[in-house]
Amino acid sequence: MTTLTVHLERPDLVDDLVDSFHESGCAAHRSGPRSCTIEHASAASEHEARAEVVFFLRAWQARHGFARALLAP
Repeated sequence: MTTLTVHLERPDLVDDLVDSFHESGCAAHRSGPRSCTIEHASAASEHEARAEVVFFLRAWQARHGFARALLAP
């Protein structure tokens, strides 16, 4: 299982992002005022998890007026 952290520019969207990850089958929770962690249990590697989360974030951002969300290194 790979755990990743996402930082958002707008704290008011963190819960929405967490809910979206839940709907896609990933465990996620708020980890700070502007961040959340995602547990991608089905990814075969960290590289795969990162690629899938980046893809997910791009789609989520497009639905939210290109809200800024960054995957932590």
